[in-house]
Amino acid sequence: MVFILVIFTLTIGPWLLIYVGLLFEENPPKPKYTYGEFPFHLEYEINGQRMIVEDTVIVKFDGFRAESGIGSKKKINWKQSLKSGKKDVIFFQDGDSEKIYLNVREEDYKLEDEIRNRNYNNDIPFIMKEVDDGRYISGSVISEHELYSNYKIKLIKFEYEEILLR
Repeated sequence: MVFILVIFTLTIGPWLLIYVGLLFEENPPKPKYTYGEFPFHLEYEINGQRMIVEDTVIVKFDGFRAESGIGSKKKINWKQSLKSGKKDVIFFQDGDSEKIYLNVREEDYKLEDEIRNRNYNNDIPFIMKEVDDGRYISGSVISEHELYSNYKIKLIKFEYEEILLR
């Protein structure tokens, strides 16, 4: 029993101390804007067929979260959704094992930055590839070249419309 307690303390103890320390760390300042809407227009071709998606990313302040690991600290937490009710803009899905989707907005940002960067770049945002091997789900960013060569999906245009912040 003592052996199990020692092993538990040596393996779990340091992580538990980091987590407890983060709980008592002061929260970052609450953001000035706690709600944002980012309408966007996306055009792409899949197997020669042109597709158009017009939707709005909605972000809402959702408190703070403790993030452990290198540079452990508390961060602002955001809830992000699409106005259409869809979870993602999905280009390709192979059952539950593989999904290629558009990551329209980065989830770790300050809405104040959006006002300073009104002329933010309208390049195509991250295209994500998520693979579920039955044990783990891994995600990675894929290039436009890989998107076309492997899935015959060609990105044509991506633009943000006028943003709304509150």
